Amino acid sequence: MNVRRTLSRRAWLLPILLIVGLAATLPAIYLASTIDPQRHLTDMPVGLVVEAQDGAATPDYAEGVAAAIEAGTGKTLAITRMTHDELATAMDDDRIAGAVVIPADFDTSIASLFPGASSSTVPTVTIVTNAGDGGLSTGLLVGNLTPALRGVADGLGKQLLQSTPRSELPAANVALLSQPFDTASRAYKPLPDHAGMGMSAFYFSLVLVLIGFIGASLTNPLVDSALGFIPSELGPLVAREPYTAVSRRRTFLAKVAVLVTAGPFAALAIQLVAAVFGVTVDEPITLWLYSTAVIAAIGTSALAVFAVFGSGIGSLVNTLFFVALAMVSSGGTVPIAATPQFFHLFSVISPYRHVVDGTRSLFYFDGNLSAGLGSAWISLAVGGTLGLTLGLVVTTLYGRVHAFSRHPHERQADDSAAPRPVT
Repeated sequence: MNVRRTLSRRAWLLPILLIVGLAATLPAIYLASTIDPQRHLTDMPVGLVVEAQDGAATPDYAEGVAAAIEAGTGKTLAITRMTHDELATAMDDDRIAGAVVIPADFDTSIASLFPGASSSTVPTVTIVTNAGDGGLSTGLLVGNLTPALRGVADGLGKQLLQSTPRSELPAANVALLSQPFDTASRAYKPLPDHAGMGMSAFYFSLVLVLIGFIGASLTNPLVDSALGFIPSELGPLVAREPYTAVSRRRTFLAKVAVLVTAGPFAALAIQLVAAVFGVTVDEPITLWLYSTAVIAAIGTSALAVFAVFGSGIGSLVNTLFFVALAMVSSGGTVPIAATPQFFHLFSVISPYRHVVDGTRSLFYFDGNLSAGLGSAWISLAVGGTLGLTLGLVVTTLYGRVHAFSRHPHERQADDSAAPRPVT
């Protein structure tokens, strides 16, 4: 009879269906978001700075180049004109992926390429990148701007050559005017040491989220086994504590208390290990408080999911929401602007997106609240509060339904005879 029960569909069919479903879902999530970022790239925010020109040139070459850049980038890049001061603020606030800077000597340098000038200087248009956004963001920015600028240079070269008869131009001037400016790229602000090319914040955030998520996954069964709701196993050893009649709500609060208590110590351990490998910040106390808040908020929300769905389905929901979908919607590896539209929308509610933004601010942007740290604090407060509220509401409602009793020996068929669950 026992062997037959292990072979029943209830024992094997649902696990197989869930595993196969997860096997189809996870690659769909990860591959859809990462295999073709260029095709999905839309409206990556880019600044355009046209410095005040040193000399008066007719026509205004710098302005013509700026207009051609704005017209030639299409929907992939969202170009915004700004001053140097506005560029500095946008970079400090992590609002743009980079910028194009047309130098102040651009017009005079272009004029020097014509015959008669005492010396010729080929101007350089510079692409400045926001290194804190990671290597892929930098690669997409430079990869899209470089050919666009070359096309603009070709167009300006044809215009310059047409303005003067070829018979009046020496071969050297023809060569200079055909490609009238060069392009170069550099980081606007170099990353600190041991930054992993802008990826250290992503992986530090990943550890924080995993500790919250896995911490909840550990706390949930351990507290349940201590209360006698489920047996505990350690290798071949099986222990069954006497069942303790504790309400779902109190059990949920006990689990939250355990996880929140562990949060500061876990955050300190993470930070100390990171420091061993050279990952440090200017405000370590702020990072420790922030890391503690991330672990507490994520862990509380994950415990609420367990309270709603139970350990089995709850683990699946938590994995999809806090890890799989959250990672690809975080902007930590692939910029949000280079992912399909669904991930744009999910990033709004994804806790990982805000955690990455806050960690980047602490790691690369001097803890600037406007660079993502402020919104991260708000997201953690709101998310943690919603998780705690959801857990309390659900466990209170479940506790009022006798059929949902956690007591392992109660019979649903005899509600009148069975003892009422503690609420």
